[in-house]
Amino acid sequence: MAKNADAKRIKILEAAKKRFAHYGLAKTTMAEIAQDLSFSKALLYYYFPDKNRLFAAVMELTIDELLEQSTISIEKAKTVQEAIDAFLETRLKIIKENYNVFEFSYSLRADMPPDLECVTPVLFEREIDQVRMILENGVATGELKPIDDIMVTAKILLISMLGMRLGILKEFKNLFFPPTKEEFDYILELQRKLSKIFIDGLRG
Repeated sequence: MAKNADAKRIKILEAAKKRFAHYGLAKTTMAEIAQDLSFSKALLYYYFPDKNRLFAAVMELTIDELLEQSTISIEKAKTVQEAIDAFLETRLKIIKENYNVFEFSYSLRADMPPDLECVTPVLFEREIDQVRMILENGVATGELKPIDDIMVTAKILLISMLGMRLGILKEFKNLFFPPTKEEFDYILELQRKLSKIFIDGLRG
């Protein structure tokens, strides 16, 4: 019974992900997701008590996909800079493909549901671990000089790269809305330049 329940939950998440990625949270209803699955609304609510809870679960699923794909890309890289570029490029690719799923995490909204507030910090913490892994590999291979506090250094680099979006949105006078897909490309270009300056400073 548990396996059957898990299979139904996965089907719900996959169908909801398609809806949310295309229409966003506000323009998607639980009734539409149930209809897509040929499920009753009662069954949908059995697994997810409300739409915000379902959206948070979809975001968690998408975050897992982002981290899995970026880890694969990082592991294929031959240098620290290649690994950072792979991290940034894969991250952007998944975010663009699921733009409406990540919309809440990229906007400065005061009305963010509590369920989503709990999800977004998880992505940040796990991405710090990815950047830390890149730096540790660089130190291990001798490409980077030894780093005193590698976790703090990884956090500084990640905050610097991700925080750049606020300055760019201010430049575009669009501070209270998430970046457009075109703005994301511009952000990526500057993030890569910033990371190169940072990594060059860590070389032995």
